[in-house]
Amino acid sequence: MLREFAGKYYPGAETAYRFATQDCMTLDGIPYIGRYSANTPELYVATGFNKWGMSSAMVSAMILSDMVTGDKNDYENIFSPSRSIFHPQLFCNALESAVNLLSFRKKRCTHLGCALKWNPLERTWDCPCHGSRFAKEGGVIDNPATKDLS
Repeated sequence: MLREFAGKYYPGAETAYRFATQDCMTLDGIPYIGRYSANTPELYVATGFNKWGMSSAMVSAMILSDMVTGDKNDYENIFSPSRSIFHPQLFCNALESAVNLLSFRKKRCTHLGCALKWNPLERTWDCPCHGSRFAKEGGVIDNPATKDLS
């Protein structure tokens, strides 16, 4: 729609840049906000906003600032990264990961070997198992993969 608008009102204009987002999504659809783990009490995380970054960032700021200052927050347990994630989605994700590990495709993720899928809109190779992304030529764009495709 933006390109159509620009073409109509600004003939001859060229697209200089495009924006795309790759949002993390948690198994239960609720963001992880809080201590990363019991073993790392000084490390905090806020992720899994699923396109709700503006409002989730505010919730994150309130929860994390309360945690750092030692104040109790009523929502701390709801968003805790350590909460139980036993949910039907866990089975679906495990099944999809197994299928991707066992599928016969040449392009494999350098993280754990899942079959990569071509993303025609972003022109990237995307890993459906853990979210790594690779440039068309094979360079790592997003982790957890740390090695380029060979």
